[in-house]
Amino acid sequence: MGGSDDAVTEASTVLHALSRAVIHVGPSGAGNVAKLVNNLLCAAHLQIAGEALRLMDAAGLAPGAVLEAVNQASGRSAVSEVNLPRWVLSSAFDSGFTIGLMSRDLSLAVSTAEQLGLSLPMASLTEQSWQSARERFGAAEDFNRVADPAAPA
Repeated sequence: MGGSDDAVTEASTVLHALSRAVIHVGPSGAGNVAKLVNNLLCAAHLQIAGEALRLMDAAGLAPGAVLEAVNQASGRSAVSEVNLPRWVLSSAFDSGFTIGLMSRDLSLAVSTAEQLGLSLPMASLTEQSWQSARERFGAAEDFNRVADPAAPA
């Protein structure tokens, strides 16, 4: 969260009751940027994880076994440990977060970078790809759908 030290201290009892973790990342507004950074990383990893699933499928590998190996190695992340098994491989696609919300956050991340005078080419490509996913699947579809190996590319 963002805010002054005093404001964070004053709100900490309520915040700890509402959240698993409260991490003070800077002044007011910093929490918004931290959320955009988190979603940028998640979005990019979810996209490449979907491509990795298609590679596994084409090579005739069992995704569960490969993910078990990946999750013991340097490629692991919340996407490989949680999203893929819970929502993608199970075909549940009911995480509660939509493609529309993720594409909005990516647009905000790219816009924030531009306002700060930064060129972030991978972030821009990720944002463009999610806008395409929004057009292909619809804004209301679960964001994990972008990693569905059965979905048309």
